[in-house]
Amino acid sequence: MRELSPQKVFVQYRDNIKPYDPIIGRKYTITHSDITAELFVFIANNYATDQITSIHDDVKLGWEQTQSGLFLIGSVLIDGTDVSGNSEIRNRIFYTEMPTALTALRQADRFIFQKYSYIDNTPVLIHFISENPTYDKTYNFGPIGNYKLL
Repeated sequence: MRELSPQKVFVQYRDNIKPYDPIIGRKYTITHSDITAELFVFIANNYATDQITSIHDDVKLGWEQTQSGLFLIGSVLIDGTDVSGNSEIRNRIFYTEMPTALTALRQADRFIFQKYSYIDNTPVLIHFISENPTYDKTYNFGPIGNYKLL
């Protein structure tokens, strides 16, 4: 994983989402600029579809409470309708860069993690959505607290 500079992470709270509340219902849309290497984290009740480009290189996540506990569950598009690019390359890039995206999320929403420190133990599950069974998988990226900037 490349080193993430906090100055390259920008956050925007939308809807009725505040820096400290609520946890459940909070959704993240993470995008980036290839030119500036900046990461943009939108935190809202819904995904920031207005920020998703035709390249579909965004990461979407949300907090979900299940019978098994609290999870951060997300997805990325590897291929499919309106998704261009080689599936193998997109899969490799998303997998390799996911720790950077998760670090950006953890940095952007650091105030909620400070208020509710126990949520750092929340597992992150990301579904790589693909029409090809080789790439259509859900990965466990471990607890979100692993991605805290030191």
